[in-house]
Amino acid sequence: MSLKCAVELGIPDIINNHGKPMTISQLTLALPINKNKSHCLYRLMRLLTHSGFFALEKAEIKGEEEEEGYVITEASKLLLKDNPVSVTPLLLVLLDTTLTKPYDVLSTWFRNDDSTPFVTTNGMALWDYYSHEPKLAQSFNEAMASDARLVTSVLIEKCKGVFEGVDSLVDVGGGTGTVAKSIATTFPQIQCSVLDLPHVVAGLQGEKNLTFIAGDMFVEWILHDWSDENSVKILKKCKEAITRSEKKIGKVVVIDMIIENEKDEIDEDSYETQLFMDMALMTLFSGRERNEKELSKLFKDAGIDLAMNEENNTKLLGAQAHIWNQIFNFINSMCLKCAVELGIPDIINNHGKPMTISQLTLALPINKNKFYCLYRLMRLLTHSGIFALEKVEIEGEKEGEKEEEGYVITEASKLLLKDNPMSVTPFLLLVLNPILTKSFDVLDTWFQNDSPTPFDTANGRTFWDYGSHEPKLAQLFNDGMASDARLVTSVVIEKCKGVFEGVERLVDVGGGTGTVAKSIATAFPQIKCSVLDLPHVVADLEDENNLKFIGGDMFVEVPTADVVLLKWILHDWNDEESVKILKNCREAIYKSKKKSGKLIVIDMNIKNDNNENSFETQLFFDMLMMALVSGRERNEKEWSKLFKDVGFSRYKITPILGLRSVIEVYP
Repeated sequence: MSLKCAVELGIPDIINNHGKPMTISQLTLALPINKNKSHCLYRLMRLLTHSGFFALEKAEIKGEEEEEGYVITEASKLLLKDNPVSVTPLLLVLLDTTLTKPYDVLSTWFRNDDSTPFVTTNGMALWDYYSHEPKLAQSFNEAMASDARLVTSVLIEKCKGVFEGVDSLVDVGGGTGTVAKSIATTFPQIQCSVLDLPHVVAGLQGEKNLTFIAGDMFVEWILHDWSDENSVKILKKCKEAITRSEKKIGKVVVIDMIIENEKDEIDEDSYETQLFMDMALMTLFSGRERNEKELSKLFKDAGIDLAMNEENNTKLLGAQAHIWNQIFNFINSMCLKCAVELGIPDIINNHGKPMTISQLTLALPINKNKFYCLYRLMRLLTHSGIFALEKVEIEGEKEGEKEEEGYVITEASKLLLKDNPMSVTPFLLLVLNPILTKSFDVLDTWFQNDSPTPFDTANGRTFWDYGSHEPKLAQLFNDGMASDARLVTSVVIEKCKGVFEGVERLVDVGGGTGTVAKSIATAFPQIKCSVLDLPHVVADLEDENNLKFIGGDMFVEVPTADVVLLKWILHDWNDEESVKILKNCREAIYKSKKKSGKLIVIDMNIKNDNNENSFETQLFFDMLMMALVSGRERNEKEWSKLFKDVGFSRYKITPILGLRSVIEVYP
């Protein structure tokens, strides 16, 4: 969605037209955005630079110190408006809300009889929907045309031999004829035809060696849209057409993906992108991507021999694959959400041994006809490390025992089990709730208006206001924070006991229902713990031996204590608001008159070290904070400035909590 925002704002073209490295200040001035959101633009660009869409180079500014400026990369060249092979039309179609909403109902669709999740969401198939929505249909045609130009340019350059001796060619499902036009121009001896539905080819003019034919079902990006049964029908029709031509060299040319990772023929990102595309086809068209074995069977069933040409090592195709990966990345999250909603982690865990896909299908409350779709879901989640495959012996009918592969849970999916007190499931369901996710779809609009957050732009009120009026969302938020608190506190108490040495009084500011404070109070009975939160949050919560709840407002006053704890609080607020909170914390520590008094902050410290995945996740969290609550994740320089502005003397950062750190700050 950040990439979509950049495209909608025209950032790639503006940087490209600048002609040299463009600083964040120059970019802010050049864009049609609210200039007060310059730092938010910097955060957007930081993520997109990390993702390889832009790069940083030194830029000389007259009369000023040297700065870094943004330049485009091979990937962002494919996002320029005047690039005939631009991926932008495809990006905007695939990330249109009409096409992204179906992923939110995957678990519902697995239980019902609908042909696709798109049908579940919209009440009709995508092709029918397009016939009623000409604007979306036009966008789809533009997307297919731009992809066709890219593919054909590579095909003609790398695979000229494919067309040797060919007299006639029909492009089945060829749309407005982009591929056929290129072939007809390059190979004037070939009589080219385009076959597509009547409304698609209506009004299109033929040329010397190019004609358009209205009908119903060279095959470019066609078979993956259809089930095996329908694909065999298409291929049989193609075979009949070739047979009628009476040419000995007659053939069907298919341009499509071949999913194959066993021989390490493609890199991990490309394989992942193929799996994403497969899930997209399942969700939107009831189609699929196939591996070599599956394609071979398809052609055999249609009575056609299969020969493959896999030339895919161009920079252009690599850049395209990178963009596709970023476009489809959200599918990972939605498939994980689907698995959680179906209860897959618990079912596999309770099985007690590797669970085959057949066993899993029988155990789940799903439509059993969607067995193969479940396999495809599990294939992606296994690639993502949520599940793993192990050999399992299954009793055979005649052969005694035969080996199959079965699914087992991993360290990641252990954190999705219902009875795990540190389960991440509540947080997952919160962050992937449509109320929150639609905030990212209006990023470009928000950059241009005066709204405090994209959430406010999408919902008409702030996240906190919305939560106070929506008890279900508030409960999900509280459950998410509580489960995270249990996980974090268990590590802090085990690894950082010294942090609590000599502490007599501790107040957990914004501590919710007291999960962290309860754990500390139990582990260190000598510490008198308090929880400060808004009155409606702590209402009806009962005090315990060394734990009490205080209704109040951290922006007004923090109760006196020698240690003040801020766990995942400051990232919710901007610098100005954070300074107010920190000043009240510092005052509370001073009032205690304890020399050992300090502030404990548990939050992220953005650091680009050797762990690329952790850094990227921190950047994702930063965008989440920007989208929902006008907060931010900070690096050490930003933390240091914040503490200095409040008057704290020193701080110590201990990176012991994975993505987050324990920061001890002294008055």
